[in-house]
Amino acid sequence: MKHPAFDFYVHIDKKTDVEPFRYLFNSQNIFLIRNRTKIYWAGWGTIQATINGFNEILPKQYDYINVISAQDFPIKSANYIYQYINERQGQEFITCQSVDEEWAEAASRVYEYHLINWQIPGRHKLETIINKILPKRKYPLPHKIVGRANWFTITKDAAQYLLNFIDQHPEVVRFFKYCWGADEIIFSTILYNSNFKKSIVDNLVYVDWSGQKHGHPKILTAEDIEKLKASDKLLARKFDIEKDESIFSLLEEWVKTNQLTI
Repeated sequence: MKHPAFDFYVHIDKKTDVEPFRYLFNSQNIFLIRNRTKIYWAGWGTIQATINGFNEILPKQYDYINVISAQDFPIKSANYIYQYINERQGQEFITCQSVDEEWAEAASRVYEYHLINWQIPGRHKLETIINKILPKRKYPLPHKIVGRANWFTITKDAAQYLLNFIDQHPEVVRFFKYCWGADEIIFSTILYNSNFKKSIVDNLVYVDWSGQKHGHPKILTAEDIEKLKASDKLLARKFDIEKDESIFSLLEEWVKTNQLTI
């Protein structure tokens, strides 16, 4: 997806050899996040990778930062995406569902202890023992805890606020390091409980949770093309090239011929 206003910053798991991806960075608008970190599913690593990305991107003075994964794909053209966000300057596109209300199934992630960041034998048994002995966890600040997705589009000011807040509140970092899947909660919660709350709207990513398995959304295939065409979102997830490669060609052709402008 090419647009003169778009640059791409790619974080590659520190456990992964970067050399097979080196060709990507021959393009003028694609950059490697230099400060790489190790990623373990549902652990702090995803959060740290986002923080590292913010630290390298913010000095470049972009208006917005869009955080997506390798399993996301645009369902609108580059021009459409640019115009859509440009006409909504100041809005923060980040989903904020309460873990006590709309997203209650996530409450245990927050209020119970999780040792996801400790790669030790017997971790799950130890978690069970700890949660039987210790009382329900309490967030260290008088904040409403919200979240749902760790894929969002926010202003440079919101991203800088997140960095400053995390740096100034080590107790919040400690709290979230004992959560499971905290990447889907920490950024939403910090912004929701700030002056940015009034500017928050839902994120820009289409996700189908109807076929979820063990916390994973449905893998989108060619069967979902009509739903994707009808969506008002700008991107979608999850895709898996090994499950269905044809969906990418279908989306590319449709975006090219039908979604050039708003």
